[in-house]
Amino acid sequence: MDITINMLGESHTLTVNPEDTVGSLKIKIQEKLEVDPQTQKLDFLNGHPNDDSKPISYYGLQHGSRVSLLVTEPPPPAPIQVFLRNEKGHSSTYDIRLGETVSNFKNRVEKREGVPASQQRLIHQGREMQDGKLEDYNVRNHSTIYMTLHLRGG
Repeated sequence: MDITINMLGESHTLTVNPEDTVGSLKIKIQEKLEVDPQTQKLDFLNGHPNDDSKPISYYGLQHGSRVSLLVTEPPPPAPIQVFLRNEKGHSSTYDIRLGETVSNFKNRVEKREGVPASQQRLIHQGREMQDGKLEDYNVRNHSTIYMTLHLRGG
């Protein structure tokens, strides 16, 4: 059966099977319109489907039905946990997002550990983390970041 997908004033026809799931409909929309299924919000005549595993016929779609497609922002990535080991060997756990900057992380460490950000040397996988984002340094879930202190003197 053919259904019409309406998106931003455009209409696109998709051929689907009534037993196709809402999830597989989203995949077909992705293939035709290049819209990530996680960002798709569908609106059928009788409301928003909230179960991607149900067949589209469950929601009353039939030949000639119209489906409105709204593209939403992707959900933010879930926080991950990393461990910070200080110069005394004590570990602390931090929840971070991969898009977090090294500067922001240093400021959070300063608030919790009491070490000024300017005195921190953060090391991950043998590389000093100076600028950019944590993900630029291959920080992953359960990574350990080592903190040493800048040496003073001359």
